[in-house]
Amino acid sequence: MIKKVRILFTIPNFITAGSGREMMNIIDRLDKELFEPYICVQQAGGALYDEAMAKGYEILVQDFMVHNATGMIAILKGAKKTANAFKKYRFDIWQSFNWSSDYSEALIAKFAGAKYLYVKKNMNWDRAAWKVKSFLSNQIIARNTTMFRAFFAPPYLKTKTHYIPGGVDISLFKKQTHTGLRNKYNIPQDAYLISCVAQLVRIKDQLTLVKATSNTTAYAILAGAARDDEYVAELYALIDTLGLKERVILAGPVKDVCALLNETDVFVLPTTNIGGHEEGSPVALIEAIATKTPCIASNVAGNRDLIQTNETGLLFAPNNVEELTACIQKYMNEPSFASTMADKAYDSVLKEHTLDIEAAAFEAVYKKMMRIKK
Repeated sequence: MIKKVRILFTIPNFITAGSGREMMNIIDRLDKELFEPYICVQQAGGALYDEAMAKGYEILVQDFMVHNATGMIAILKGAKKTANAFKKYRFDIWQSFNWSSDYSEALIAKFAGAKYLYVKKNMNWDRAAWKVKSFLSNQIIARNTTMFRAFFAPPYLKTKTHYIPGGVDISLFKKQTHTGLRNKYNIPQDAYLISCVAQLVRIKDQLTLVKATSNTTAYAILAGAARDDEYVAELYALIDTLGLKERVILAGPVKDVCALLNETDVFVLPTTNIGGHEEGSPVALIEAIATKTPCIASNVAGNRDLIQTNETGLLFAPNNVEELTACIQKYMNEPSFASTMADKAYDSVLKEHTLDIEAAAFEAVYKKMMRIKK
């Protein structure tokens, strides 16, 4: 009987950490004849926590980082002490879905006897901690081609870095009709509707989208949790100043994203690149493509892996209201072009961005780490 490979999947929690569903999707699709998954969270609770429990996965509620330690010696001592809680499980692989640059987790994994890898989701790279964390890692998962080329170019990193973009469950985003969403927000059935699904934070730059919308006759729904009160206040003030109260709706978190996308004529992801903030592998954009919704995105890392101008959609320069306006108007004036872009983008998602493809790529890395040929 083949000894199963024990993999510990870590994430801060299933309550606020946005990658919980993605992590669960990978765990669910693992070959259970080869791999035995465990989960570690620092805080119990959340719907996904309950789901994992119901599925029978063993969950450890345990800190997996060193806190309040100053200096390398203190961090090493703290990591060695924390590792004691994990040693008895004899984990073979330690898969981190913790997006922090904190490298103490990598040290804890090594002291516990596990091979460590992490997923690089964001475009932050200026902290020395990222370099240390990457040096300590046995393998690294890069979420977009920009970070793969820019961050992990040195040979000692390139040889252990794998480009694995995000994926979605295509079956959840089938075409729907008559969802009732337009009635809910008093949007005319024949109105051209723009949607954006992203947290209301400055780096997502919904301000640029609001300004571009004002240059058209379109309506817009901005769906997403408010994470920055000052920024949200700016959005409301801009909407008021431009006289868009009836045409731009801040809908908050939307549970049925598929329904929103199916009522949408164009999806826009206007992420800024100010301060180095770009996208990793934007799931919201992949979901929009999965419903065959024509897409427009800012030309930043992550977005341009999914959208190429006049091939699978339209890109515009970040923060550029005039370019975004022109993109929206092109789709409004040329519906057949918009439809063609949506179909081509959908084909690319089927080839590269399904959950099965993503999970298989992760599993291939685990097999490589353990030299499994099956």
